[in-house]
Amino acid sequence: MRKNNQDSGYAGPNFLLIADGMGGHAGGDVASAITVSRLAELDREPAGDDALELLRTSILDANDRICRGVGEQPELAGMGTTVTAVLRAPGNRFALAHIGDSRGYVLRDDKLQPITHDHTFVQMLVDEGRITAEEAETHPQRSVVMKVLGDVGASPDLDLSLREAQVGDRWMLCSDGLTGFADFDDISRVLTEVADPDEACRQLIDLALAGGGADNVTVVVGDVLEGEVETTAGVSVGSVHLNPRYAAIGANPETEAPTDTEASYCDGDIPTDTVPLQAVPGDEDGKTGHEDTKPLRTGSGEGEEDDDLGEEVGKRSFLGWIITGLVIIALIVGGFFAYNYVSNQYYVADDDGKVSLYRGLDTTLGPIELSRLEDTTDIEVGSLNSYSQDRLRGSIPAGSRDEADRIIDNLRKEAERSTGVTGNVEDSTSPTDPAPSPPNSSSADPSDAITRESQ
Repeated sequence: MRKNNQDSGYAGPNFLLIADGMGGHAGGDVASAITVSRLAELDREPAGDDALELLRTSILDANDRICRGVGEQPELAGMGTTVTAVLRAPGNRFALAHIGDSRGYVLRDDKLQPITHDHTFVQMLVDEGRITAEEAETHPQRSVVMKVLGDVGASPDLDLSLREAQVGDRWMLCSDGLTGFADFDDISRVLTEVADPDEACRQLIDLALAGGGADNVTVVVGDVLEGEVETTAGVSVGSVHLNPRYAAIGANPETEAPTDTEASYCDGDIPTDTVPLQAVPGDEDGKTGHEDTKPLRTGSGEGEEDDDLGEEVGKRSFLGWIITGLVIIALIVGGFFAYNYVSNQYYVADDDGKVSLYRGLDTTLGPIELSRLEDTTDIEVGSLNSYSQDRLRGSIPAGSRDEADRIIDNLRKEAERSTGVTGNVEDSTSPTDPAPSPPNSSSADPSDAITRESQ
C-alpha cells in the first residue's frame, strides 16, 4: 500500500534473507538493497565449519557499505535495515544471523515456532516484566527498533546461532509487514496446509493485506528436503530488484565513511550510556577559569561606573523583552502547527459495535479530548476476525483521511467475505505506514526445542 518498497529479500538453494529498510529514515530502501546485494553472494555450496563466522563478517561488510554510501551521498544519513539471514552449513545445520524486528520461524511437526527475538523497545519492556504482551500491542512506542544494521550510531550487535535442520522442516523469514497485520494462528495454518512455498507466500501476503496491509510485506519460505534436489537460481525481490542501481552505492572501499561522531559511528563501538558533561577548567577554589571575560569598565569621573551599569541593565531589559516576544510568537506558531497536525490525523476504532472513523488523536490533554467522531460505518465489528477486533479496541491510527478510508475499505472487504456487510466510507489511495503491533506472547521467545546454539 505504500508509495515505495523499503523491503528487500532473497531466496536461493543455500541461503535465505530478509531485510526491512528503516521506515521514517532517508534511504531505507537503499540500505536493504545494499545488504541483500552483498549477502546474496553467500548463496553457493554449503560453507565450511566457519559458516557462522562467514555470515557474520559478510553482514559487517554490508554494514560498512551502508556507511560508505552515506559518505558518498550525505542525504542518506541515518539509513538502516533489519537483517534475518539463514545460511546452509555442513552437518545438517543452518547458520542464523538476526538484528532488528524482522522474524524467523520454523514449522516442525505442524507446530510453528519462532527462532528470532525482536530487538524492539516494547519487547525489552516485556522481557523485563514491566508491561504485558497485551499492553505491548497498543504501546505508543511499539515501532521503535533498538538494533539495526546501518548508519545508526553503533556497530551491529548481531544474534548469531547454529540451528539443527531436519528433513520436512519449513523455514519462514518475514518483515513485520506480515506479523504486524496477520494473526499468528492464520500464519501457522497457511504454512501447515499449503505445500507449495510460492503459493504459501502469496497466501500469507493476502493475509497481511486483509489485515490492513499498510506496511511493506515480504515473505521468504524454504523447505528442507532430502538428497540432491534440483533448485532454480536464487531470486531477489523488493527494493534490490526494483532498484538494482542501489547495489553500487558504497561498493567502493576507497570511499571514507562519515567521521562526524555526532552523525555516524559506523567505524567502531560507541558507548550508548550517558556521558558526563565537560568540566570547565578552574582554580583551586573551584572558580571557573574564564580569564578572558571582560570586566566592568571603570572611569576617572565620579558616577561613570554607575552610568555604565545602568546602560548595561537597560540593554539587558530590552533584550529580555525581545526574547519574551519571540517566545510568545514561537508558542503561537507552534500551537497553530500542532492544531493543524492534530486536525489532519485520523484513527479507526470500535464505537458501540460499529467500525467508526475519528478525526484527531486517540488521547486527551487534561480534560480536552483531542479527537471527535467523524463518521460511523455499518460494518459490524463482530463480523471481523479476532485480530481485527483487537486492533479496533485499541484504535488503528491513520496519517490522513485517505489512509483511514483505505483501512475501512479493507475491513469492509473482510466483513463482506464473512457476512456481506458493507460500509459507507469512500475509497481512497496512498496510505502511509501505521506502526505494526508487536508479537503476541505465543510468539515472543525462540523455542529451545528446535535450537542448538553456539557462538
